[in-house]
Amino acid sequence: MSRAKESDELVFFVNGKKVIERNADPEVNLLFYLRKVIRLTGTKYGCGGGGCGACTVMVSRYDPVFKKISHFSIAACLVPICSLHGAAVTTVEGIGSTKTRIHPVQERIAKGHGTQCGFCTPGMVMSSYALLRDHPEPSTEQLTETLGGNLCRCTGYRPIVESMKSLSPSSSCCRMNGNGKCCLDEEENEPAKKTSIYTKLYEKEEFQPLDPTQELIFPPELMRMAEDPQKRALTFCGERTTWIAPGTLKDLLDLKMKYPSAPLMMGNTSLGLDMKFKEVSYPIIISPARVLELHIVTNTKEGLTLGAGLSLTQVKDVLEDVVSRLPEERTQKYRALLKHLKTLAGQQIRNMASLGGHIISRLPTSDLNPILGVGNCILNVASTGF
Repeated sequence: MSRAKESDELVFFVNGKKVIERNADPEVNLLFYLRKVIRLTGTKYGCGGGGCGACTVMVSRYDPVFKKISHFSIAACLVPICSLHGAAVTTVEGIGSTKTRIHPVQERIAKGHGTQCGFCTPGMVMSSYALLRDHPEPSTEQLTETLGGNLCRCTGYRPIVESMKSLSPSSSCCRMNGNGKCCLDEEENEPAKKTSIYTKLYEKEEFQPLDPTQELIFPPELMRMAEDPQKRALTFCGERTTWIAPGTLKDLLDLKMKYPSAPLMMGNTSLGLDMKFKEVSYPIIISPARVLELHIVTNTKEGLTLGAGLSLTQVKDVLEDVVSRLPEERTQKYRALLKHLKTLAGQQIRNMASLGGHIISRLPTSDLNPILGVGNCILNVASTGF
């Protein structure tokens, strides 16, 4: 990458190792950086547009308000490296390998016949791994939802899902539990010749236990950075594009007034496609991800107020919590939104795409705007001077 002037240092971690990029280019995505700069080639290049899941990695961030670390899967092909300041990235190399010790997720997919050509396997592994970091015993619904953003041309998905279900005894296939018989087998009174072909995939005792204490810890340095964030804007200058990340709402409004044609970029799931496939470039990109006011959640008698910077996954989590606590007659809008959210892209994209970006981009398909409009939702906007 070319040397740029007046750029701040980009600091993030990859597989527990600190990365300092002094010449971060806003047009370089994480997938390129992993494969060509750091030389971690386990993360694969598939469609290049966030649709296949081959480039899935896990990103972890620390929330200083709730004192909580969040882990989520993302599509590395769409993530600008400049958006990773203060984040920890985990790739398939970082969770285990044959040179050290494979991870229980990798072991289960291998022994459960969840891989054939193997190209999609790193993405499958990382999607499952990210889920397990927050849900050590996931439900079948959580597993299928998590893997919804990963495409496989070989296996038909079932062995992958069943391999992961072995981590949750209550939801595993009976054969996966080591019973030897499956509920889908022929009746017992059928000739032995027909039923003798059914054998165990493996003995469950062979598996390594899933031990969360053995995972990579979140870097303490990033915790300290999050607890004491810089309020000034961060600037990263590339050859054609300058990335500006303000730290306050006032700075964000001032920047938008100064550069009215500059796009606001959160998850890059819409602008990123234009930049990659239509060769669109922007002299200035403004990233409002560090503005805390865009991540608020307030629940009053009048209803919910959701910050535009919340990801679609965060919106889903908030709505599910509210629906579980309020009477049914007060949650009709929320349940309609939850139902529609399940149809929007794959898990990785929902983890990246913001609510505000989804509304403003006005996608022609799978759009939440009609439901928000019918529900008489109010869009709050801000501008300098108003």
